[in-house]
Amino acid sequence: MVVGVRASAGERGFACESGLNRLPRVRQRPVEAQAPGHSELPPASRRCKVLIAGAGPAGIATALYLLHLRPELSGEIVALEKRRHPRAKVCAGGLIPRTLQSLAELGLELGVPSVAVVRGRAMTEIGAFEHVREQALCTIVRRDEFDHWLADAAKARGLRLYENAAVQHVALGQRGVSVASDRGVFCADVLVGADGSSSKVRGALFGAMKSAVGRALTADLPLGARFSEEFASRLYRFDFRCVGWGIKGYAWSFPCLIGGQPHLNVGVYDQTPHATVGGKAAKPRLDEALRRSFPELKLDGPAPDGRLFKGAPIRWHDAAARFAHGRVLLAGDAAGVDPMMGEGISIAFEHGKLAALAIARLLDGDERAPADYDRALHVGPIGRKLNRLASAARHFYGSRHRFFLRVMAASRPAREIGLDWYNGVGRLDELRTGGVVIEWLRRLLLGEPYAR
Repeated sequence: MVVGVRASAGERGFACESGLNRLPRVRQRPVEAQAPGHSELPPASRRCKVLIAGAGPAGIATALYLLHLRPELSGEIVALEKRRHPRAKVCAGGLIPRTLQSLAELGLELGVPSVAVVRGRAMTEIGAFEHVREQALCTIVRRDEFDHWLADAAKARGLRLYENAAVQHVALGQRGVSVASDRGVFCADVLVGADGSSSKVRGALFGAMKSAVGRALTADLPLGARFSEEFASRLYRFDFRCVGWGIKGYAWSFPCLIGGQPHLNVGVYDQTPHATVGGKAAKPRLDEALRRSFPELKLDGPAPDGRLFKGAPIRWHDAAARFAHGRVLLAGDAAGVDPMMGEGISIAFEHGKLAALAIARLLDGDERAPADYDRALHVGPIGRKLNRLASAARHFYGSRHRFFLRVMAASRPAREIGLDWYNGVGRLDELRTGGVVIEWLRRLLLGEPYAR
């Protein structure tokens, strides 16, 4: 029986060729001139082994890891991207060390302009905390450039990428998946839904689950000749004082390069846009909270494109969700990212690696692979990390957040190892709680309070 969106009820079996008439007809966009290096317009239908909806970090990481495992799948993995690279993305663009480790695993060296920060400052209601490292705490990129570069790397290794190909409808059957897009119908043995927080694949087969969706608002500020501590000290700033105003999240200011020129990417994240901290009657709008966090930046005038602020939803990890359904896997924002900070790039690579391993097993005939993938996202190392971050968000964004801030303030070594754990330094985030405590004690005894 076909399960999906607008598929005829009562149909049995699944075959790409005979199943095309089960999906609604899609009005295709006119053929337009393709820029050099872009894939040609596909025919009305196309068959592949693996179909990936979304060509952001999660979708491309899945392709890269799978091609690393199975080079013979070159040409058999297709990704559909609703827009064309390079495309704008509402994101701070922070690559934590764990992400750079993932790139190294894939034999990739970051190939886009970046700013490496070695100093971090967090403002809270009980004071400021600052940490300095010799190695980068975070490497700031622009997502349009990073995603484009990553997609090109995957294409060079055998990914077939179709752009301007938004997913319209999804149908799931016993022997595969059929997806209708703006560029025709694609049929595959396996589908990966990596199409963002508003995933069409999730909506079709898993349900929208809007309760686990936060919101981010960002702005890019050109610095010109103005002094910036962020650039002078290679600093990124976080401001958690907005929790006291009712917002379950934080504001940030990151140094970045746009067109080779220094800018600040500033933004604010609210994990639960429709709820307040401690049952407060109201909370400020996100743009008001951002102005209040950084009054010295004078966030008043419009940007050169006429719009200063840009917003986007951020789906965060919910342990009650499912991440696999038949031969369909969810990855990246479509599955859910870090609930506390809204960070998604490192999560995208971890999901991509696990998805690639599951797909390789599934193509070998192991039908248990999707269930094992779902289990890994619940109770494996990445699942445990996301569940701990969800717990941290409940504490630090809850009605007793000042108490937990004071507990954190009492121990600098604990904050240092917490920072290393979050950043995945030395794969510390894969350890269970007891292992993290042992590592903390080891560093204290050896006089190594944190990883430099």
